[in-house]
Amino acid sequence: MAARIRRLAGDPYRLILVGLILAYIWVFAGLAFQQHLGMRTHKADLGQIDQAVWNSSRGRFLESVKDDFISTRLTDHVEPIFVLISPVLWLWDDVRALLLLQVVAAALGAWFVYELALLQLSPILSPEERGQIWHWEPLQQRIRPMALAFALAYLLAPQLQSAVLTEFHAIPLAVPLILWAFWAVERQRWGQFALAALLVTGVKEEAALLGAGLGLWALWRVALRRIQGTRRDEPDASPSPQHALLLPLAVTGLSLLWFWLATFVIVPAHAQQVYDVAESSYFQRYGALGNSPADIFKSFFTQPGLVWQIATEPARVRYLRDLLAPFGFLSLLAPEILLLSLPVLLANLLSAYPAQYYGEFHYSAPLVPYVAVSAVYGGARLWRGLARRARGRSESFQHLPAASGPVMALAALASNSRSALRPLLAAGLSLWLLAWSVTSYAALGRGPLGGRYDPTPIRAHHRLLARFVAQIPPDARVSATAAVHPHVSHRRYITQFPLGLKPGQADWALLDVTTNTDMAPGDLKAQVEALLAQDWGVVDGADGFLLLRRGAPDKTIPDAFYDFARVPADEAQSLPGPRVAFGPLTFLGLELEDWPRWRQTKVTTFWRAEPDFAPGTVRPWLELRTPSGERITTWAESTPPALVWYPPERWRPGEVLRITTLWLFLPRSWGGAVGAVHGPDPLAPGDRLAVQAEDRPALLDESGTLALVAAYARQPGDTLAPLPVKLAEIPLGQAISRATGLALREAGGRFGLSPDASVEVRAWLPRDPVPGGRELDLWLQWQGETGLLGRYVPFVHLRQAGENRSQNDGPPRYFLSLTVDASPLADWRQLTLPAQPGPGPWQVVLGLYDPASGERLPLLDPAGQPQGSELLVGSVQLAPPLVPDQACALIPSTCASQVR
Repeated sequence: MAARIRRLAGDPYRLILVGLILAYIWVFAGLAFQQHLGMRTHKADLGQIDQAVWNSSRGRFLESVKDDFISTRLTDHVEPIFVLISPVLWLWDDVRALLLLQVVAAALGAWFVYELALLQLSPILSPEERGQIWHWEPLQQRIRPMALAFALAYLLAPQLQSAVLTEFHAIPLAVPLILWAFWAVERQRWGQFALAALLVTGVKEEAALLGAGLGLWALWRVALRRIQGTRRDEPDASPSPQHALLLPLAVTGLSLLWFWLATFVIVPAHAQQVYDVAESSYFQRYGALGNSPADIFKSFFTQPGLVWQIATEPARVRYLRDLLAPFGFLSLLAPEILLLSLPVLLANLLSAYPAQYYGEFHYSAPLVPYVAVSAVYGGARLWRGLARRARGRSESFQHLPAASGPVMALAALASNSRSALRPLLAAGLSLWLLAWSVTSYAALGRGPLGGRYDPTPIRAHHRLLARFVAQIPPDARVSATAAVHPHVSHRRYITQFPLGLKPGQADWALLDVTTNTDMAPGDLKAQVEALLAQDWGVVDGADGFLLLRRGAPDKTIPDAFYDFARVPADEAQSLPGPRVAFGPLTFLGLELEDWPRWRQTKVTTFWRAEPDFAPGTVRPWLELRTPSGERITTWAESTPPALVWYPPERWRPGEVLRITTLWLFLPRSWGGAVGAVHGPDPLAPGDRLAVQAEDRPALLDESGTLALVAAYARQPGDTLAPLPVKLAEIPLGQAISRATGLALREAGGRFGLSPDASVEVRAWLPRDPVPGGRELDLWLQWQGETGLLGRYVPFVHLRQAGENRSQNDGPPRYFLSLTVDASPLADWRQLTLPAQPGPGPWQVVLGLYDPASGERLPLLDPAGQPQGSELLVGSVQLAPPLVPDQACALIPSTCASQVR
């Protein structure tokens, strides 16, 4: 041990690596903890897996609750590794112990990558042969930075970072074990190899195929050494020839046997009892290739064209590219190592479940070590090959004992201290690797400065959960909503609400009505009312949390429970505005909670009940609209929890209310309009109150009962940019360009409305190509005699080769249908583009026509003379359709907001 410490202290690059590993653990354990404390972990998968591990730590082998009955984790997967890691919960009885363990396991893999790189980049010589080389230590000093670059590339790999931030799963635990096995083979530590490979096999059923592949790799390396006659610097580590062959053979055989038992015996036997199907449900993920292992395997021979078609879809090709890119594609120089991962790689690549081939879930974790190791081997081959090619054979080392070609080449390279070739090659390889790894991290990394950095906000509401958890006895049987479940899963019986509420099942229920419940708010409230009508009572409640217990005497929900729908008076003064008065109700502002990774948004509006507010007579209203004025959603279609639990009938004059929607999937551009409803139909202007006053200019609809208070556009990077809602003298195109950063081209013209009246129009189109299948945005601003526009209809046409392909006719609108009396008058049109656009030119034209006669109005030249009946705004470049990103592939509702 003392020798190892001295070795570490004598190698500054190892010390740097230790620092990088500790930094990785600090950053990603912190992000994982934030995700959990911010209630973005759920029953599936953290809660149910944690319960199985916790039960195993208490002597109940992989026991877990399915629906509302005690069952086993073996119905879905065979993961003996959970039993081996379960003692960690003896040290820290908290679900975060598993999250920390997962991050630590991934981080430690960097050590093995570094050691493997040193072994592969170093000459394969005995200590005696090394003693005959004059400049061995200088060579080592040049190799270590390269080895550190490989380790850093591993730590920066986005797929590994995503795996440790996807709640908790077994398969990321295989990552350091795979790397340990590769290292043990190179060092001929056969006992360690067997242990590491068999542990890989015990991670999960498909990992057993990786364990078998590691056994085959060990056999190949033993055979290769026999052929080459190479030696390592620890002769005592070498086994007998028979041992060297039998151990890898045993590992391969045991792994294959375990795969068969786990996949075709253990899982089907337990699945039959729960799902009434005696097979793993995960084979259903392969669509047209079949729904059984035999059918899928047969498809490779009976439908090779289909297999190739699936594997070469753009999203899947991008998946392969993104896997290889962090290591500079050096893995392609050692394809035999990549082949060892083929079972998992094909399972991901050919799956019909997009999460497996988009790289941001745990499924890609076991592929990262193979890509890393193959990059190390490939980089070492490149290093040796370039050196050999550039220098050739050196005659100055003919006095060395006979050795293989690579050894001679490296010995010559190592000995020429004056050559500038060695440091240039080392620096070039390191820079190549670092450039690719940093670029990949910048695009897809999940940590700070990474392109997919996604920290979870932790608010006072989330911190309040601990108060309720502390009141539940450790051995109590509990039913909890989805986001609460993993916070109370260290118990034998835990279900997801509303399951497990029958007598003899759960005796406690802990709900958070503001986070993910997998239930409609109205259904959740009805379930609570049904429980309170029976033998359940209230123990505690605050800010949307509600703790119930069977047999509790109190049936009244505390007033503090409704605090999630109310704003303290001191906070109301800082609300963002704009303030819009509707008589007894005043709108005070709008805020967003946006989750860019999934392009889902919560919209929060704030309202004040004025002194003349009479409960039950008026209620607030929110519509979300497209730029063309089409309704996306309203509170009638998706009622917010606050309006369900604390409806306007309960509001008191002077209260300030907070109303937050559920998660919404909105298009690229959208706007929010508010009103106050006093009749039965909120969509009828006559049932809405007129806007009485605003504290700043805002757009009103033509009825004067809806006010546009906010508008946003999704940007590259999936952030939301606010759009202008106050349109006075500033040109609309300029305002849009400032808000979004879009480059626009402008056109303008003047149409004659009558012999002595005309209207001017300015139009803006995007300069950049627009993907097929999307909406083409066209911004217009009408000036002059806009009051006369009510007699005529503006039209916008998209033409290809003189034929209309899309059109948008109708009165001016900017999220709302606007009154035409204002000047300038904003107008935003959207034209749907064909998914597969043909050759151009694609041109946008606009004009005006009389709806009574169909006659078009003339376009006037600068002298006021007619010069046609339509304005050519410009040509549009159409690009190929976007390749669906992960959000679009998994949640089709997000496709409309995909930007790139």
